[in-house]
Amino acid sequence: MTGMIKLHCLACQTIAGTKAVPGGVILENDSWIADHCLGAFGMGAIVLKTKAHRENLWELTPEESSSLGFALKTLSGAMVEALGAERVYVSLWVDQPPYHVHFVLQPRYPGNSEAWGLKGWKLQLVRLFRGNLTQRKPQKHRKRYATISHLPKMPKIT
Repeated sequence: MTGMIKLHCLACQTIAGTKAVPGGVILENDSWIADHCLGAFGMGAIVLKTKAHRENLWELTPEESSSLGFALKTLSGAMVEALGAERVYVSLWVDQPPYHVHFVLQPRYPGNSEAWGLKGWKLQLVRLFRGNLTQRKPQKHRKRYATISHLPKMPKIT
């Protein structure tokens, strides 16, 4: 069943406040919430997730689906401007229970595209297993995001 908060779901725990996310919320509307990524996706990575527990994209409400593009555009632009990223990769992984629709926005910084001479999934594996870098400076990144005066609030869908 989707739509309800599931206490054994990490995304639901962060939304409910029972699991802390360093740096807090970056962007939020009635349907989506974006915060710093827990895990090893690298410095500055953001997770955009549905506020309601959704297990599949086809379960999104019209309001959730219509505000998704705006959220991805706004967040990726903020990452380029605030963090100096030259690219922002967006991925969707809902591959293990408890399933919860979420997108990971991962910045690629200038000069880091060929780190260790690896590309694609091989580079992602190295990043995944070299340790949790995301937790080191979330407050610094939050402050950078906060300096963007034109970062709009996500519109409410009526």
